[in-house]
Amino acid sequence: MLLFVVAVMVLVAVGVLLWKAVSAQALTTGSSTSEDEAPTGPTRTPGAGRPRRTRPIAPDDDPEFLRSLDEQVKRGRIDGQDPSSGT
Repeated sequence: MLLFVVAVMVLVAVGVLLWKAVSAQALTTGSSTSEDEAPTGPTRTPGAGRPRRTRPIAPDDDPEFLRSLDEQVKRGRIDGQDPSSGT
């Protein structure tokens, strides 16, 4: 039983070493056929090939909202209304 456990551990270690050697060789020679077959982990640039997620913009950070708010305030002053009265 102990021999079996040691044999499995050796096979796993050899497999990991071979995988790293082959992936490192593919990176240096550029023999990878597609981007999907590139090795994962620190060798890959973060976010490569993924669409960028857009976050919702808060109203106080949205330039278009601020511009329209400024125009509304100016129109209120031009019409003779007091913008601070809230009516």
